[in-house]
Amino acid sequence: MKKIVVIIFLLGFFIQFVFSQNEDHADGGHFLKRIEYNLIARGGKANNITFIDRYNLLDKGDMEKLFFGDFNAPVEFVFDPSSEYDPCIPSGFRMVKDSLSKSFILEVKYISNYDEASKEADKEARDPRHMIDLPAEVLDALPGSVSNLIWDHNSNKNIVKRYFEELPKHFQVESLSFPISDRFAEKLYGKTVSFIDRFKAKGVPPTILDGYSVTFRTVVDDEVWSLDVHEPQGNALKMADFCRQIITDAKANTFEESKYAVDLEILSRKLEK
Repeated sequence: MKKIVVIIFLLGFFIQFVFSQNEDHADGGHFLKRIEYNLIARGGKANNITFIDRYNLLDKGDMEKLFFGDFNAPVEFVFDPSSEYDPCIPSGFRMVKDSLSKSFILEVKYISNYDEASKEADKEARDPRHMIDLPAEVLDALPGSVSNLIWDHNSNKNIVKRYFEELPKHFQVESLSFPISDRFAEKLYGKTVSFIDRFKAKGVPPTILDGYSVTFRTVVDDEVWSLDVHEPQGNALKMADFCRQIITDAKANTFEESKYAVDLEILSRKLEK
């Protein structure tokens, strides 16, 4: 009897250990993973005019286009917080070559006036000019379908929609640049490619009503790879925390490549377990 109890105890411990290991190293969070052409052809050659290819920016969200809407860099990361974050400051970084294409630069961008922009957008969204204000007798004389359209136009749903459409127009983007070595650039690029490539969802997606989102993007040969994750977990959380810390240190002017070279090695070992 004692042997049976011991065996059951050890089996339970083993199962708990296995599941805890899987939870520690699994990817998680709602996600969207894409692989597309990096360039989009505008056309061919007609009437002796050659149409030039352009970068594929179709999958970039408003914040990504605001920060990095000119081309797809070898490495891009964007942090888009939700309203419960204080301060609620969208931010990101990308790795690019300098103007002479000789050395790498880590370019950090963030919104410096989020609170002010939010107030201005809210004021604009609630402006009476956007509302349809008709006397009661006129509304009563209109068909029900028309009255419903007017009601929908004046609803809170439309106010919220106008708010988010207006918000980016008031943003002020601040930029910081830090030179980085070819060695660190290669490691950061390699880890980003490996992370996106190996990202695997586990289990059933959790129910998440709010929370932050992150986007990882890289260019591999003629393809652009992107991974959007809402409330990252497991390996995705480790990678997101690493990237967010880069932004935090850059804004505090305490970014040190040597520190992040070590952190990147530690992160690599954690993600490969």
